[in-house]
Amino acid sequence: MAYFSSLMLLIAYIYSILKHPYIKQTKVFFALFSLFTFRIILSLNHEISFKPLFAGQSLNSIFSIFSIFILFIFVKKEYFKFKLMIPFYLIIFSVLLSSVYSGEVMGGIVVAMKWLLVIVATIAVLQLLKRYQTIDTLIPFYNIFIAILISQFISLILHQGKDTENLVSSSNSISYIAGYAHEGAFSILLFMGLFLSSLLVHFKRIRPIIPTLFFIGLVIANYRTTLISAVLPFIVIYIAYFYLGAKKDFKVFVFSAGLLSVTLISFLFGHSILDRFAELGGAFTNLSELMRIDYSLFTIEERRLLSSRLYLWNMYLTEFSNFSFAGSVFGAGPEVWDDFFEVYSHNTFIGVLFDLGFLGLTLLLFLLFKTLMISLTIKELKLKIINVSFFIGFIILANSTMPLWAIEGLYFFAFIYAIFYHLSNITTNECLAV
Repeated sequence: MAYFSSLMLLIAYIYSILKHPYIKQTKVFFALFSLFTFRIILSLNHEISFKPLFAGQSLNSIFSIFSIFILFIFVKKEYFKFKLMIPFYLIIFSVLLSSVYSGEVMGGIVVAMKWLLVIVATIAVLQLLKRYQTIDTLIPFYNIFIAILISQFISLILHQGKDTENLVSSSNSISYIAGYAHEGAFSILLFMGLFLSSLLVHFKRIRPIIPTLFFIGLVIANYRTTLISAVLPFIVIYIAYFYLGAKKDFKVFVFSAGLLSVTLISFLFGHSILDRFAELGGAFTNLSELMRIDYSLFTIEERRLLSSRLYLWNMYLTEFSNFSFAGSVFGAGPEVWDDFFEVYSHNTFIGVLFDLGFLGLTLLLFLLFKTLMISLTIKELKLKIINVSFFIGFIILANSTMPLWAIEGLYFFAFIYAIFYHLSNITTNECLAV
Protein backbone atom coordinates (compact mmCIF):
# COMPACT_ATOMS: atom_id res chain seq x y z
CA MET A 1 0.00 0.00 0.00
CA ALA A 2 2.90 2.35 0.76
CA TYR A 3 4.21 2.01 -2.79
CA PHE A 4 0.81 2.84 -4.27
CA SER A 5 0.43 5.88 -1.97
CA SER A 6 3.94 7.04 -2.90
CA LEU A 7 3.01 6.79 -6.57
CA MET A 8 -0.15 8.83 -5.98
CA LEU A 9 1.89 11.55 -4.29
CA LEU A 10 4.41 11.59 -7.13
CA ILE A 11 1.58 11.98 -9.65
CA ALA A 12 0.09 14.85 -7.60
CA TYR A 13 3.54 16.43 -7.29
CA ILE A 14 4.26 16.30 -11.05
CA TYR A 15 0.72 17.43 -11.88
CA SER A 16 1.04 20.45 -9.58
CA ILE A 17 4.37 21.50 -11.06
CA LEU A 18 3.03 21.21 -14.62
CA LYS A 19 -0.27 22.89 -13.76
CA HIS A 20 1.32 25.71 -11.81
CA PRO A 21 4.57 26.80 -13.52
CA TYR A 22 5.23 29.46 -10.88
CA ILE A 23 6.31 26.68 -8.50
CA LYS A 24 9.49 26.04 -10.51
CA GLN A 25 9.94 29.73 -11.26
CA THR A 26 10.35 30.50 -7.56
CA LYS A 27 13.22 28.66 -5.89
CA VAL A 28 11.80 28.84 -2.37
CA PHE A 29 8.42 27.53 -3.59
CA PHE A 30 9.98 24.64 -5.47
CA ALA A 31 12.19 23.82 -2.48
CA LEU A 32 9.40 23.90 0.12
CA PHE A 33 6.92 22.03 -2.07
CA SER A 34 9.45 19.35 -2.99
CA LEU A 35 10.82 18.88 0.51
CA PHE A 36 7.33 18.66 1.99
CA THR A 37 6.14 16.10 -0.57
CA PHE A 38 9.19 13.86 -0.43
CA ARG A 39 9.21 13.94 3.37
CA ILE A 40 5.74 12.39 3.28
CA ILE A 41 6.89 9.82 0.73
CA LEU A 42 9.78 8.88 3.02
CA SER A 43 7.39 8.34 5.93
CA LEU A 44 5.23 6.15 3.71
CA ASN A 45 8.28 3.99 3.09
CA HIS A 46 9.11 3.79 6.77
CA GLU A 47 10.58 0.30 6.59
CA ILE A 48 13.51 1.95 4.81
CA SER A 49 13.49 5.54 6.05
CA PHE A 50 13.26 4.77 9.78
CA LYS A 51 16.36 2.55 9.91
CA PRO A 52 19.66 4.06 11.18
CA LEU A 53 21.73 5.03 8.17
CA PHE A 54 24.64 7.20 9.30
CA ALA A 55 25.90 8.04 12.81
CA GLY A 56 22.71 6.58 14.26
CA GLN A 57 20.55 8.90 12.16
CA SER A 58 17.76 7.58 9.94
CA LEU A 59 17.09 8.69 6.39
CA ASN A 60 14.11 10.66 7.74
CA SER A 61 16.18 12.63 10.24
CA ILE A 62 18.95 13.29 7.70
CA PHE A 63 16.35 14.53 5.22
CA SER A 64 14.90 16.86 7.87
CA ILE A 65 18.35 18.37 8.51
CA PHE A 66 18.86 18.67 4.76
CA SER A 67 15.48 20.46 4.50
CA ILE A 68 16.54 23.07 7.05
CA PHE A 69 19.70 23.94 5.14
CA ILE A 70 17.99 24.04 1.74
CA LEU A 71 15.19 26.29 2.96
CA PHE A 72 17.69 28.51 4.77
CA ILE A 73 19.55 29.04 1.50
CA PHE A 74 16.44 30.15 -0.41
CA VAL A 75 14.42 32.17 2.11
CA LYS A 76 14.92 35.91 2.39
CA LYS A 77 17.19 36.58 5.33
CA GLU A 78 15.45 39.79 6.39
CA TYR A 79 12.52 37.69 7.61
CA PHE A 80 14.71 36.37 10.42
CA LYS A 81 14.66 39.89 11.89
CA PHE A 82 10.85 40.04 12.11
CA LYS A 83 9.44 40.40 15.62
CA LEU A 84 7.08 37.62 14.55
CA MET A 85 9.96 35.16 14.89
CA ILE A 86 11.00 36.13 18.44
CA PRO A 87 8.83 33.49 20.20
CA PHE A 88 10.62 30.76 18.22
CA TYR A 89 14.04 32.12 19.18
CA LEU A 90 13.03 32.18 22.85
CA ILE A 91 12.01 28.52 22.73
CA ILE A 92 15.34 27.57 21.14
CA PHE A 93 17.05 29.61 23.87
CA SER A 94 15.21 27.59 26.53
CA VAL A 95 16.22 24.37 24.78
CA LEU A 96 19.89 25.42 24.86
CA LEU A 97 19.69 26.41 28.54
CA SER A 98 18.09 23.07 29.42
CA SER A 99 20.73 21.28 27.36
CA VAL A 100 23.56 23.04 29.21
CA TYR A 101 21.97 22.42 32.61
CA SER A 102 21.31 18.72 31.99
CA GLY A 103 24.34 17.97 29.82
CA GLU A 104 22.03 16.54 27.13
CA VAL A 105 23.85 18.15 24.20
CA MET A 106 22.61 15.80 21.49
CA GLY A 107 19.02 16.07 22.69
CA GLY A 108 19.35 19.84 22.63
CA ILE A 109 20.62 19.76 19.06
CA VAL A 110 17.74 17.52 17.94
CA VAL A 111 15.04 19.73 19.50
CA ALA A 112 16.70 22.96 18.35
CA MET A 113 16.85 21.60 14.79
CA LYS A 114 13.13 20.85 14.89
CA TRP A 115 12.35 24.42 15.84
CA LEU A 116 14.75 25.69 13.19
CA LEU A 117 12.71 23.71 10.67
CA VAL A 118 9.57 25.46 11.91
CA ILE A 119 11.30 28.83 11.53
CA VAL A 120 12.54 28.35 7.96
CA ALA A 121 9.27 26.69 6.88
CA THR A 122 7.27 29.56 8.39
CA ILE A 123 9.42 32.13 6.60
CA ALA A 124 9.10 30.23 3.32
CA VAL A 125 5.29 30.15 3.59
CA LEU A 126 5.24 33.86 4.52
CA GLN A 127 7.25 34.67 1.41
CA LEU A 128 4.94 32.67 -0.80
CA LEU A 129 1.79 34.17 0.69
CA LYS A 130 3.13 37.67 0.20
CA ARG A 131 4.02 37.01 -3.44
CA TYR A 132 1.25 34.66 -4.59
CA GLN A 133 -1.51 35.27 -2.02
CA THR A 134 -3.54 32.55 -0.36
CA ILE A 135 -5.03 30.52 -3.21
CA ASP A 136 -1.98 30.13 -5.44
CA THR A 137 0.17 29.28 -2.42
CA LEU A 138 -2.14 26.64 -0.98
CA ILE A 139 -3.48 24.91 -4.11
CA PRO A 140 -0.30 22.87 -4.88
CA PHE A 141 -0.15 21.61 -1.29
CA TYR A 142 -3.89 20.90 -1.39
CA ASN A 143 -3.25 18.61 -4.39
CA ILE A 144 -0.83 16.60 -2.27
CA PHE A 145 -3.42 16.19 0.47
CA ILE A 146 -6.03 15.07 -2.04
CA ALA A 147 -3.59 12.36 -3.19
CA ILE A 148 -3.17 11.29 0.44
CA LEU A 149 -6.95 11.19 0.89
CA ILE A 150 -7.48 9.12 -2.28
CA SER A 151 -4.79 6.68 -1.15
CA GLN A 152 -6.47 6.33 2.22
CA PHE A 153 -9.88 5.60 0.70
CA ILE A 154 -8.30 2.98 -1.55
CA SER A 155 -6.64 1.38 1.48
CA LEU A 156 -10.13 1.20 3.01
CA ILE A 157 -11.55 -0.44 -0.11
CA LEU A 158 -8.69 -2.96 -0.16
CA HIS A 159 -8.98 -3.54 3.61
CA GLN A 160 -5.34 -2.54 4.09
CA GLY A 161 -5.66 -1.37 7.69
CA LYS A 162 -3.59 -1.28 10.84
CA ASP A 163 -4.62 -2.35 14.32
CA THR A 164 -2.32 -1.34 17.15
CA GLU A 165 -4.93 0.10 19.52
CA ASN A 166 -5.75 -3.25 21.08
CA LEU A 167 -2.32 -3.24 22.73
CA VAL A 168 -3.19 -0.27 24.96
CA SER A 169 -6.98 -0.05 24.93
CA SER A 170 -10.13 -2.10 25.08
CA SER A 171 -10.82 -1.09 21.48
CA ASN A 172 -9.68 -3.16 18.53
CA SER A 173 -10.65 -0.68 15.83
CA ILE A 174 -8.75 -0.59 12.56
CA SER A 175 -6.92 2.49 11.27
CA TYR A 176 -6.74 3.02 7.52
CA ILE A 177 -3.67 5.15 6.91
CA ALA A 178 -2.59 4.32 3.34
CA GLY A 179 0.59 2.55 4.46
CA TYR A 180 1.84 5.43 6.62
CA ALA A 181 4.11 4.77 9.59
CA HIS A 182 1.73 5.83 12.36
CA GLU A 183 -1.93 6.77 12.52
CA GLY A 184 -1.17 9.80 14.71
CA ALA A 185 1.20 11.41 12.21
CA PHE A 186 -1.09 10.47 9.32
CA SER A 187 -4.10 12.05 11.01
CA ILE A 188 -2.12 15.28 11.47
CA LEU A 189 -1.70 15.38 7.69
CA LEU A 190 -5.46 14.95 7.26
CA PHE A 191 -6.08 17.69 9.83
CA MET A 192 -3.76 19.96 7.85
CA GLY A 193 -5.63 19.01 4.67
CA LEU A 194 -8.88 19.93 6.42
CA PHE A 195 -7.36 23.31 7.34
CA LEU A 196 -6.14 24.16 3.84
CA SER A 197 -9.37 22.95 2.21
CA SER A 198 -11.46 25.07 4.60
CA LEU A 199 -9.62 28.19 3.43
CA LEU A 200 -9.96 27.25 -0.23
CA VAL A 201 -13.68 26.63 0.28
CA HIS A 202 -14.03 30.08 1.83
CA PHE A 203 -12.35 31.60 -1.22
CA LYS A 204 -14.69 29.51 -3.42
CA ARG A 205 -11.83 27.71 -5.13
CA ILE A 206 -12.94 24.15 -4.29
CA ARG A 207 -16.29 22.50 -3.59
CA PRO A 208 -17.74 22.69 -0.06
CA ILE A 209 -17.91 18.88 0.13
CA ILE A 210 -14.10 18.56 0.32
CA PRO A 211 -13.67 19.36 4.05
CA THR A 212 -16.29 16.69 4.77
CA LEU A 213 -14.17 14.15 2.88
CA PHE A 214 -11.14 15.07 5.00
CA PHE A 215 -13.22 14.69 8.15
CA ILE A 216 -14.40 11.27 6.99
CA GLY A 217 -10.72 10.51 6.39
CA LEU A 218 -10.04 11.36 10.03
CA VAL A 219 -12.84 9.01 11.09
CA ILE A 220 -11.38 6.06 9.20
CA ALA A 221 -7.81 6.99 10.19
CA ASN A 222 -9.24 6.23 13.62
CA TYR A 223 -6.89 8.29 15.75
CA ARG A 224 -9.23 9.51 18.45
CA THR A 225 -7.32 12.58 19.63
CA THR A 226 -7.09 14.17 16.17
CA LEU A 227 -10.72 13.36 15.44
CA ILE A 228 -11.82 15.11 18.65
CA SER A 229 -9.59 18.08 17.76
CA ALA A 230 -11.17 18.37 14.31
CA VAL A 231 -14.83 18.35 15.39
CA LEU A 232 -15.07 22.06 16.27
CA PRO A 233 -13.24 23.31 13.14
CA PHE A 234 -15.31 21.00 10.95
CA ILE A 235 -18.57 22.42 12.31
CA VAL A 236 -17.33 26.01 12.15
CA ILE A 237 -16.26 25.67 8.49
CA TYR A 238 -19.84 25.15 7.39
CA ILE A 239 -21.37 27.61 9.83
CA ALA A 240 -19.05 30.27 8.42
CA TYR A 241 -19.59 29.29 4.80
CA PHE A 242 -23.34 28.68 4.70
CA TYR A 243 -24.83 30.25 7.83
CA LEU A 244 -23.16 33.56 8.61
CA GLY A 245 -24.64 36.37 6.55
CA ALA A 246 -27.30 34.13 4.96
CA LYS A 247 -30.99 34.99 4.76
CA LYS A 248 -33.34 33.55 7.37
CA ASP A 249 -34.99 31.04 5.04
CA PHE A 250 -31.63 29.79 3.85
CA LYS A 251 -30.42 29.41 7.44
CA VAL A 252 -33.30 27.01 8.07
CA PHE A 253 -32.24 25.03 5.01
CA VAL A 254 -28.61 24.96 6.18
CA PHE A 255 -29.64 23.80 9.64
CA SER A 256 -31.77 21.02 8.17
CA ALA A 257 -29.01 19.94 5.79
CA GLY A 258 -26.51 19.92 8.64
CA LEU A 259 -28.80 17.77 10.76
CA LEU A 260 -29.25 15.37 7.86
CA SER A 261 -25.48 15.19 7.33
CA VAL A 262 -24.84 14.42 11.00
CA THR A 263 -27.50 11.71 10.87
CA LEU A 264 -25.93 10.20 7.74
CA ILE A 265 -22.41 10.22 9.19
CA SER A 266 -23.75 8.68 12.41
CA PHE A 267 -25.48 5.96 10.41
CA LEU A 268 -22.37 5.17 8.37
CA PHE A 269 -19.72 5.47 11.08
CA GLY A 270 -21.71 5.50 14.33
CA HIS A 271 -20.70 2.05 15.51
CA SER A 272 -17.00 2.76 14.90
CA ILE A 273 -17.20 6.14 16.63
CA LEU A 274 -19.04 4.76 19.66
CA ASP A 275 -16.55 1.92 19.94
CA ARG A 276 -13.63 4.33 19.98
CA PHE A 277 -15.20 6.84 22.39
CA ALA A 278 -16.97 4.51 24.79
CA GLU A 279 -14.25 4.78 27.44
CA LEU A 280 -14.11 8.60 27.43
CA GLY A 281 -16.95 8.99 29.91
CA GLY A 282 -15.39 6.70 32.47
CA ALA A 283 -11.97 8.26 32.05
CA PHE A 284 -13.12 11.84 32.59
CA THR A 285 -15.41 10.84 35.45
CA ASN A 286 -12.38 9.54 37.36
CA LEU A 287 -9.87 12.07 35.98
CA SER A 288 -9.42 14.06 39.20
CA GLU A 289 -8.96 10.97 41.35
CA LEU A 290 -6.59 9.26 38.91
CA MET A 291 -4.34 12.32 38.64
CA ARG A 292 -4.03 12.58 42.44
CA ILE A 293 -2.89 9.05 43.19
CA ASP A 294 0.57 7.65 42.45
CA TYR A 295 0.80 5.95 39.05
CA SER A 296 2.02 2.74 40.72
CA LEU A 297 -1.48 2.36 42.22
CA PHE A 298 -3.26 2.28 38.85
CA THR A 299 -5.09 -0.94 38.08
CA ILE A 300 -4.57 -2.64 34.72
CA GLU A 301 -7.91 -1.28 33.48
CA GLU A 302 -7.03 2.26 34.63
CA ARG A 303 -3.66 2.06 32.90
CA ARG A 304 -5.43 1.30 29.62
CA LEU A 305 -7.86 4.24 29.83
CA LEU A 306 -7.56 6.72 26.93
CA SER A 307 -4.85 4.56 25.37
CA SER A 308 -2.86 4.80 28.63
CA ARG A 309 -2.70 8.60 28.51
CA LEU A 310 -3.88 9.22 32.07
CA TYR A 311 -1.32 6.75 33.34
CA LEU A 312 1.45 8.42 31.30
CA TRP A 313 0.51 11.94 32.39
CA ASN A 314 0.46 10.91 36.03
CA MET A 315 3.81 9.18 35.63
CA TYR A 316 5.52 12.23 34.11
CA LEU A 317 4.04 14.71 36.59
CA THR A 318 4.92 12.50 39.55
CA GLU A 319 8.54 12.23 38.45
CA PHE A 320 8.68 15.97 37.70
CA SER A 321 7.48 16.75 41.23
CA ASN A 322 10.66 15.10 42.54
CA PHE A 323 12.98 17.45 40.62
CA SER A 324 15.12 20.03 42.40
CA PHE A 325 14.28 23.74 42.06
CA ALA A 326 16.76 24.16 39.19
CA GLY A 327 15.45 20.98 37.61
CA SER A 328 11.89 22.27 37.74
CA VAL A 329 13.02 25.51 36.03
CA PHE A 330 15.16 23.96 33.27
CA GLY A 331 13.68 20.46 33.09
CA ALA A 332 15.32 17.05 32.85
CA GLY A 333 16.83 17.90 29.47
CA PRO A 334 15.75 17.93 25.80
CA GLU A 335 14.67 14.51 24.53
CA VAL A 336 15.74 12.94 27.82
CA TRP A 337 12.34 11.42 28.57
CA ASP A 338 13.41 8.05 27.14
CA ASP A 339 16.00 7.77 29.93
CA PHE A 340 13.10 7.74 32.40
CA PHE A 341 10.20 6.17 30.52
CA GLU A 342 9.52 3.77 27.68
CA VAL A 343 6.79 5.91 26.08
CA TYR A 344 6.62 9.64 25.39
CA SER A 345 4.07 11.63 27.38
CA HIS A 346 1.37 12.05 24.70
CA ASN A 347 0.80 15.60 25.93
CA THR A 348 2.77 18.52 24.50
CA PHE A 349 2.58 20.63 27.65
CA ILE A 350 3.48 17.85 30.07
CA GLY A 351 6.27 16.71 27.73
CA VAL A 352 7.75 20.21 27.48
CA LEU A 353 7.40 20.72 31.23
CA PHE A 354 9.32 17.52 31.91
CA ASP A 355 12.05 18.11 29.30
CA LEU A 356 12.45 21.92 29.43
CA GLY A 357 10.94 22.83 32.79
CA PHE A 358 8.76 25.79 33.69
CA LEU A 359 10.90 28.07 31.52
CA GLY A 360 10.34 26.05 28.37
CA LEU A 361 6.64 25.59 29.08
CA THR A 362 6.17 29.32 29.69
CA LEU A 363 7.84 30.20 26.39
CA LEU A 364 5.80 27.62 24.51
CA LEU A 365 2.63 29.09 26.00
CA PHE A 366 3.85 32.54 24.95
CA LEU A 367 4.22 31.31 21.35
CA LEU A 368 0.71 29.84 21.40
CA PHE A 369 -0.71 33.00 22.96
CA LYS A 370 0.98 35.05 20.23
CA THR A 371 -0.55 32.76 17.61
CA LEU A 372 -4.02 33.22 19.09
CA MET A 373 -3.62 37.00 19.22
CA ILE A 374 -2.62 37.05 15.55
CA SER A 375 -5.68 34.99 14.59
CA LEU A 376 -7.96 37.37 16.49
CA THR A 377 -6.71 40.32 14.41
CA ILE A 378 -7.95 38.80 11.14
CA LYS A 379 -10.42 41.39 9.87
CA GLU A 380 -12.85 39.25 7.88
CA LEU A 381 -15.26 37.60 10.36
CA LYS A 382 -15.72 34.25 8.60
CA LEU A 383 -11.98 33.77 8.14
CA LYS A 384 -11.39 34.77 11.74
CA ILE A 385 -13.71 32.20 13.27
CA ILE A 386 -12.43 29.47 10.94
CA ASN A 387 -8.82 30.13 11.87
CA VAL A 388 -9.53 30.52 15.59
CA SER A 389 -11.42 27.21 15.56
CA PHE A 390 -8.41 25.47 13.99
CA PHE A 391 -6.14 27.03 16.59
CA ILE A 392 -8.41 25.67 19.35
CA GLY A 393 -8.36 22.30 17.58
CA PHE A 394 -4.56 22.37 17.54
CA ILE A 395 -4.49 23.11 21.28
CA ILE A 396 -6.88 20.21 21.95
CA LEU A 397 -4.61 18.00 19.86
CA ALA A 398 -1.55 19.16 21.81
CA ASN A 399 -3.23 18.16 25.06
CA SER A 400 -3.57 14.53 24.01
CA THR A 401 -0.54 13.98 21.82
CA MET A 402 2.57 15.83 20.63
CA PRO A 403 2.10 17.41 17.17
CA LEU A 404 5.17 19.60 17.69
CA TRP A 405 7.26 16.46 18.15
CA ALA A 406 6.38 15.04 14.71
CA ILE A 407 7.64 16.59 11.46
CA GLU A 408 4.07 16.59 10.13
CA GLY A 409 2.98 18.69 13.10
CA LEU A 410 5.92 21.06 12.73
CA TYR A 411 4.98 21.79 9.13
CA PHE A 412 1.33 22.14 10.15
CA PHE A 413 2.17 24.74 12.79
CA ALA A 414 4.43 26.61 10.35
CA PHE A 415 1.48 26.91 7.94
CA ILE A 416 -0.88 27.95 10.74
CA TYR A 417 1.44 30.68 12.01
CA ALA A 418 2.26 32.06 8.56
CA ILE A 419 -1.33 31.96 7.27
CA PHE A 420 -2.69 33.63 10.41
CA TYR A 421 -0.16 36.43 10.04
CA HIS A 422 -0.83 36.86 6.32
CA LEU A 423 -4.61 36.97 6.73
CA SER A 424 -4.34 39.41 9.63
CA ASN A 425 -2.46 41.85 7.41
CA ILE A 426 -4.92 42.08 4.52
CA THR A 427 -8.19 44.01 4.55
CA THR A 428 -11.67 42.51 4.58
CA ASN A 429 -12.19 43.53 0.98
CA GLU A 430 -8.96 41.83 -0.06
CA CYS A 431 -10.03 38.66 1.75
CA LEU A 432 -13.33 38.60 -0.07
CA ALA A 433 -11.72 39.42 -3.42
CA VAL A 434 -9.06 36.72 -3.37
